[in-house]
This record gives sequence, C-alpha cells and structure tokens, in this order.
Amino acid sequence: MEKQTYEEIHDCLIKPRINPQRRKDKVYIGCGAGFGGDRPMAAKKLLNRVKELNYIVLECLAERTLAERYQAMASGGDGYDSNISEWMSLLLPLAVDRGTCIITNMGAMDPVSAQEKVLEVASSLGIRLSVAVAHEVFVNESGSGSLPEKLVNMEGGVSTYLGAAPIVACLERYRPNVLITSRVADAALFLAPMVYELGWNWDDLELLAQGSLAGHLLECGCQLTGGYFMHPADKNRNLSFPSLLDLSLPYAEISSSGEICVMKAEGSGGILNFGTCAEQLLYEVGDPSAYITPDVVVDFRGVTFQPLSRSKVLCIGAKPSAHPVPDKLLQLIPKHRGWKGWGEISYGGYECVKRAKAAELLVMDGRGISWCQFLYSFLYNWTG
Repeated sequence: MEKQTYEEIHDCLIKPRINPQRRKDKVYIGCGAGFGGDRPMAAKKLLNRVKELNYIVLECLAERTLAERYQAMASGGDGYDSNISEWMSLLLPLAVDRGTCIITNMGAMDPVSAQEKVLEVASSLGIRLSVAVAHEVFVNESGSGSLPEKLVNMEGGVSTYLGAAPIVACLERYRPNVLITSRVADAALFLAPMVYELGWNWDDLELLAQGSLAGHLLECGCQLTGGYFMHPADKNRNLSFPSLLDLSLPYAEISSSGEICVMKAEGSGGILNFGTCAEQLLYEVGDPSAYITPDVVVDFRGVTFQPLSRSKVLCIGAKPSAHPVPDKLLQLIPKHRGWKGWGEISYGGYECVKRAKAAELLVMDGRGISWCQFLYSFLYNWTG
C-alpha cells in the first residue's frame, strides 16, 4: 500500500499550469453519490454498466455533514465520513481493476485519517493501491504550516470551499487510485479530472465554464436522471415506480474542446431529458448570470440542452460571467446555536391523493417496511 506523504503547502492563489498535457481527447466522469447517506450499490451498478468510466466522484459532504463531523471529532469520534469503509469495500475491487479513479470529499474534517482507513480496507481486500489527499490546513501568521500529528482543516472547525486546483495537483503528482479531499466545491470535484486529462489551463475560462456546468449537472446524482419525476397525473413527470427502482446515476462525456454530453446507463430506468437537465441546472442557483465557483464564475443564461437519445443529452452555452474570477472563497464556521427539527410532507391540488399514495409507496410497503431498506439488503446479499 502506498500512502502519499505530506510534502507541500500552497496558498489559495491559482497559478497557471506549466505546459499542461492533453492526456485524452475525451474523459468520462460518473457521479457515484450525490449526498451523505447515498446508496453504495447504485455507484457499483454504474461502474458495472459503464465500463468506459475514467473517474467516479462520491460527493457526500454538505454544510450539515461538515458540522456533524466537526462535532464528532471534537467528541473523540471520526472527523471523516464513517461510511467510507463500506463504500470502499464495495467499490475498490472493480474500480482498481478497471483503472477508474475514485474522487471523494468523504475526508470532511479529517481526510488524512480517511486515507488511513481506505488503505486499511484495501489491505484487507488484498488490493495494492495509491491514496492521495488534497485538503486545507491552518497556516499561522508567521507563514509556517501548522502540522500536528493528526491534521484537521483549520482551527475551530472552519472549512474553506476549495476549487479544483489542489485535486489537479494531486493527480499530476501521484496519479492515485483514490483521491480524498476536505471541503471542495461540488462542481470542482468533477472539473478537476477534466482539467488534468484534457490539458486545460486556469485561464481557459470558456472551457472551465463548460466543465463547471457538467459538474453542476452531475453533482446531485439522480436528481439529473429522474429522481424527482415520479408525479402521478403530471404527464411531463409521470415516471413509473419500476423505472424509479432502476434509476441510473449520471455520468458525462467531456471533450477537450469543451463539448459536454450528460448520460445515463443504456437500458436503465429513470429519465434524462430537457426537463431533468433544466431542473438540475437551476438547483441552488441564485443568479444565473453569475454562478460562483472557486474556479470560475459562470453565466448559465445561454445554456441549452439537446437530447441526442433517451440516454444522452448535449449541453452547450455556459460562458464565463462578466467578472469571471471570484475574489473570495466561501468559508463555513460551525457555531453552537441549539438545534431544531421539523419534518412534514403535504400534498394539495389536482390528483393530490395519487401523489400522496405514490410517496407512501416510496417509503413503506403494505407491511410497514421501508422498501429502500429491503431493496438495499437484498441487492447487497445478492451481489455478495
């Protein structure tokens, strides 16, 4: 097993790549997870079905999960996603065999310990691999790096939303089988392998805008492939229950010229069309003319989607905004402010009873057993 040693500290200023190489004309990047608690079996199914995948990204981190990991670490627990062992046990054999690199932000507040856990899992499986880490560290006022025995992102649980640059640096230096990060902007997790493989540079703003569009579309997993399209009585979103059961996670084909096609596995359930792409495009977007990422500020107003088949959509029109380079990076600072819990699902209007019954079907079967839990258990046992 090869653990990459901690050797370099870089500031957040992005420096031009020196003579970047174009390693591929096209790169294939899949989304294996879109949120913390997503389904490992869905990622494995994507790997099984799409043999050309060069990278699979496990995006399992958000503001809530970061705060949870900080709280757990402060109490003596794990600062990384505690499900990482389960994910790696399931995915590593096939990913390493196929040469598919896994990129994940499961490192959360303690990516170095996550690296050790992945190496431990790989050793138990008899797999030899390289695991690299790209993460934030605290630098004191004198400018020297603070490198305690057990590294954390920053003092007090502060996390900065990093861009694609540290991931690209790791890919260039180590060419790892697995790359673990701390908090990185979601789209940047996908943009990084594009920059690395396709020979893009940090001033190729048109390409970075298109790449960030691809990352934004992929980052939430099955939201792109019909996860929100089971609405009885809505002819435009009337996905059947059997089709929803076989929902495919999405992946993308990105060319060196910036042409992007988002895709789902051939023959899979779900749906990929103009509607699902448009819905995801607008997700978590405040100003469509200035979607801010650490790598480029993107103008989405000219984006169009052209379905090429039932499983493939061409995505064009993302441009750098009028002010394309962000002047600040976003930080998350956890604070103790008590807690609040609230849950409610309400249905009203036309055919509301049908929609409510569909929701009940998704959550429980007639015996009061969650079908999600049952299906996952069945699939896990069936696949060994």
